[in-house]
Amino acid sequence: MNFQKARKNMINESIMKENPFDQFNLWYNEEMESKSFLPDAMTLSTVGDDMMPSSRIVFMKILTEEGFIFFTNYRSKKGRQLEENPKASLLFFWPRLIRQVRVEGLVERCNEQISDDYFNSRPLPSRASSALSKQSEPLDDKEEFDNNVKRVAENPELVIRPLHWGGYILKPQLFEFWQNREHRSHDRFMYTLEGNGWKITRLYP
Repeated sequence: MNFQKARKNMINESIMKENPFDQFNLWYNEEMESKSFLPDAMTLSTVGDDMMPSSRIVFMKILTEEGFIFFTNYRSKKGRQLEENPKASLLFFWPRLIRQVRVEGLVERCNEQISDDYFNSRPLPSRASSALSKQSEPLDDKEEFDNNVKRVAENPELVIRPLHWGGYILKPQLFEFWQNREHRSHDRFMYTLEGNGWKITRLYP
């Protein structure tokens, strides 16, 4: 770990933004400037009715003033869990600057226009794969699936967004910003939503 970088980026209450979205954008842009690999990757954790948590890497595709948008198959395991329990968390880990950001909140489906616009912006093979995939279900013949994707991708008129595929937005109720420090004396700041504003609290390492 680059402790010299960690010392250089020391943080305190006086420099934390009042709005956690502004703080997230600041750190995200700094990570981008560091030529980070996949800064949009985030761990999405969901819990269904069986109370067994499940985590996987997805990508933040859009960040709005309301929340974080990602896209998936609504019939996938995460989609089913979000139908059962619309509470979820996100975790961004940025190794270049040795930082992480946790986000917790409520998840809901995006409107169809957002889903259509993003789906239509993707390469044809990606659209075909999303349209044909029964995500999270058993697959007996991968070669047959790949051939079907290739066939459909060669016929753009067949590639339309299926109703079971689209976007979700996680609307945050909590942010936690973590900065690595030597000797485990890490900086941690939590933002909690209170009414229309955010409360900032420093946490023990």
